[in-house]
Amino acid sequence: MVAAGVQFGWALQLSLLTPYIQVLPCVRIWSDKCSSKYGRRRPFILVGSLMISVAVTIIGFSADIGYLLGDADEDHRNFKGT
Repeated sequence: MVAAGVQFGWALQLSLLTPYIQVLPCVRIWSDKCSSKYGRRRPFILVGSLMISVAVTIIGFSADIGYLLGDADEDHRNFKGT
């Protein structure tokens, strides 16, 4: 049962729920005032999707980035799960 709680916690954290709740009202106001030739919503959808793609890529390479930024080998733990 403990693992179910951990998975639920990760799901909440990775869903980025808190930034959506805080950022979406501002983005809605900005997009309503936008007068782009591509429409009101498309530029924001494009920029948001690019930002999420970059963030997911950084998360995927976080161990390598940490190593490049100076993490020592003794800071790493080797997982020996079953």
